[in-house]
Amino acid sequence: MPKTKTLKKQPGFSTKGLTKHESDDKLLADPQITKEALVDALVHNDLETFREVLSAHLKAASKLGISKKTGLGRQTLYDLIDPKKEFNPTLKTLGAIFETLAA
Repeated sequence: MPKTKTLKKQPGFSTKGLTKHESDDKLLADPQITKEALVDALVHNDLETFREVLSAHLKAASKLGISKKTGLGRQTLYDLIDPKKEFNPTLKTLGAIFETLAA
């Protein structure tokens, strides 16, 4: 039985000339940008955007650090992120988060 020919290995992808863009995580973890976006969403009564921005910030930032600064449990923060759960934070929770963002 004769040998079958196999394809030659394809050349690797070259990143030469490409620039690395700023990480989205750094932008989402910035408390000032997050605070402005949350306030804007509240002013325009856009609760869906409010939840998305808050979730993105909590995903990008350290939940342990936020938990310590706000006095909220980490499970509370994970509950805010979970899309399967109803988004209905208390004023106490929102107040603690905004206080931390303002600091």
